[in-house]
Amino acid sequence: MGVSDRHYFAWLRGALERFESGSGLLAEIRRHEAAPALWVLAGARPNPAVDLVREALGPSVTVSFLDRFATDPGVVRADFNALGALPAEACDVLMMTRASYMVRDPRAFLSGARRLLRPGGLAIIDWVHGSADAPTLDLAGFHEYAGERTRFWTTYADPAFLADFSGEFGAFIRHVNRPPWWVSPERPGTRVGLGTAVSRLLGRRPSRGVTLRGYLDALRADVGRAGGSLVEPALIEEYFKVVFREARYFYPLSKKFHLYLLTVLRPVGA
Repeated sequence: MGVSDRHYFAWLRGALERFESGSGLLAEIRRHEAAPALWVLAGARPNPAVDLVREALGPSVTVSFLDRFATDPGVVRADFNALGALPAEACDVLMMTRASYMVRDPRAFLSGARRLLRPGGLAIIDWVHGSADAPTLDLAGFHEYAGERTRFWTTYADPAFLADFSGEFGAFIRHVNRPPWWVSPERPGTRVGLGTAVSRLLGRRPSRGVTLRGYLDALRADVGRAGGSLVEPALIEEYFKVVFREARYFYPLSKKFHLYLLTVLRPVGA
């Protein structure tokens, strides 16, 4: 597990511990279900966050890993962009981490996730802003897996996130507005030329005027120009209620420009 993974999973597990200590919703599922089912989308192996949820659900829990590119016999081949192919009310907890940016049709995904959950179930999903190599709002980046290259399509944020985690968003926005001298927001992951580097070191860096108040509008516009879509709170609320949220900007720890948002969702009507 790399440095980035180590920091991310430590934060994610800690956030889920805080969620459960404040809500007891995983324990509630354990009390009411004789054999709880945990499904992990786009996951081919356990991780510390999955382990925590599995422990909270108790020894009778069954855990299923689902991945579009499954090759391991213990992993179910399933595409989270085609959840309609899976049985309804099949699990009590649905987890998807570090993959939501590849959701092509947010409405179809949220509707499908809602359909998979049993009454009283939970969906645990995180969302990423920025990229490893640049603090950008347009989801610049691609995922390469099993010989296939997939661009980043979507993310989520709402005013409550900005209000509750203004420090995390503020640190990210400062980098969006004035990226470090060595970073190329136009071509994340590429080295800037010598002339550009010298110019930026002398203070002539590209700048923007994104504010905390205007962040959602700027994010919506940049993602839209790149051909993606921002998941809006109104869409989430058609299918789920956000019962827990947490955010963390990882640059100070990993030197990666990732702002992660965690949401724990309960189906509407549950």
